[in-house]
Amino acid sequence: MFVSTLRRTTTVKPEDFEKRKSGLTARLLPYLQRQPGFVSYDLQPEGSGGGMVETTRWSTEADRRGFLRGGGAAMAATWLDGFFPTAPYPNGTWVREVAEA
Repeated sequence: MFVSTLRRTTTVKPEDFEKRKSGLTARLLPYLQRQPGFVSYDLQPEGSGGGMVETTRWSTEADRRGFLRGGGAAMAATWLDGFFPTAPYPNGTWVREVAEA
């Protein structure tokens, strides 16, 4: 299994996180479930400064790479940024890590 972790900072206030998370999940999860090799998805706040961690698990590295290169990740990122706008520069950096589990 391959775990893709995305860390970034959003402009969403902590008190609005859960409401926005449920809206995003309702839209994103059915889309992810149609992707080859998708295993699971999770989104959690990180700290009190607007940080968040998105974790997506894939069966194989080829499935993960196909999602990224085939355009699926771009659609997911568009929805993510719509529900959780990226913090302005210099705090808006998206950091992605991939690990084999």
